[in-house]
Amino acid sequence: MQRARRAGLPRGASLYISPMQNGVVRIFRAGTFLIGFCLLGCDGKRRVRESPLPDSQKEATLERFQPPEALDHIGEWYPHDWRLRLFRALTDSSREGRIAELRVADSLHPGEPVVAYELCSAYLESDSVAEEKMARPWLDKALAADPDNGVLRVMEAYLLLRENRLGQARALFLDPRRLPGGDFYYPRLEEALLGLFSHSLDLNPYTLTEAVEIYRRIPFPPFEKWIDILYSVFLSPLKEHPYDIRIRGRDAANGLFQLGRKLRVQSYGGPRILSNGYEQQSLGFMFQLKATEFLTLFYRTFEDTAGTALAFNEMVDAQKEYEAFMASQPWRDSTLTGYLDRWSDLMKSHPAMSLAVAAGKARAWPLWKKASALRYPRRDDD
Repeated sequence: MQRARRAGLPRGASLYISPMQNGVVRIFRAGTFLIGFCLLGCDGKRRVRESPLPDSQKEATLERFQPPEALDHIGEWYPHDWRLRLFRALTDSSREGRIAELRVADSLHPGEPVVAYELCSAYLESDSVAEEKMARPWLDKALAADPDNGVLRVMEAYLLLRENRLGQARALFLDPRRLPGGDFYYPRLEEALLGLFSHSLDLNPYTLTEAVEIYRRIPFPPFEKWIDILYSVFLSPLKEHPYDIRIRGRDAANGLFQLGRKLRVQSYGGPRILSNGYEQQSLGFMFQLKATEFLTLFYRTFEDTAGTALAFNEMVDAQKEYEAFMASQPWRDSTLTGYLDRWSDLMKSHPAMSLAVAAGKARAWPLWKKASALRYPRRDDD
């Protein structure tokens, strides 16, 4: 009778399944389970989980609610989570503290390219030649895990030049057809941050605002330094080929221009929760502007009128696109800022509203819907 009701049959009806049918049903159920398992877990991804508000907070009013510092709160229960160490590092105001935390993150999760990339960036920020050299092993680790990363290639050119290996530095950009794609790691940072909140059972519509603020405090890497050094890659002749600048400098600059284009195009790919890709687009514009500036001066020096006109027009076009891009204030993602603004409006206009009611409203807002659908690598929780 219970089986009949579950099958949706009228009360009093019976449901008989023959042994053969029973075998088919079992196979069907097993197949359905396997399909569901593959859809949910075989891709190595885990969905973020919403954490319920603690009972002590449900009735707290917005005007009286004082949330704890998110990373401190998570750190009490998950001090050995590599993601905690990563974001402590990225929000640390001292360079020494940032490097120390990043080293801990690397020891907890070896082989993670975003950690190696951040360590390499931290060492490259130094004005000390000795400390800059310490970036090399971290760059090598990042390249081993992510060999097709165009941003890492620019960092490699910087270090090769410092190591007096100009030919190898220039060769990285000589063939635009083989240039790697661009990945600026911001999508990886998004999934690591929201995965940390989910794994520590601290992700709900209110704590998403804290995750957003942590993300917004992540500093920009020292791009100006990398871009300026590329002029040396273009302009310095090789000792064995003192007159090769006319060909090799031009080709390297063209390669950098194409890499900038790839960065910009690929910034639109993949899910974006806390960023609309403007950081990667900014870097792509900077590469293109630097390359066309060099090419304009290069052709003018060699009195190549047609080449000068072409390079100058590309520089003007890139500059116009960049100015329009900046005028649009791309860092002000309306989905993200709108989420914060709505919480702020609730606190001002409804200070007596309970946190539970406010969280219920926030579940309907676009940013929460996007964040709650995020999937992150299961291995991050190991």
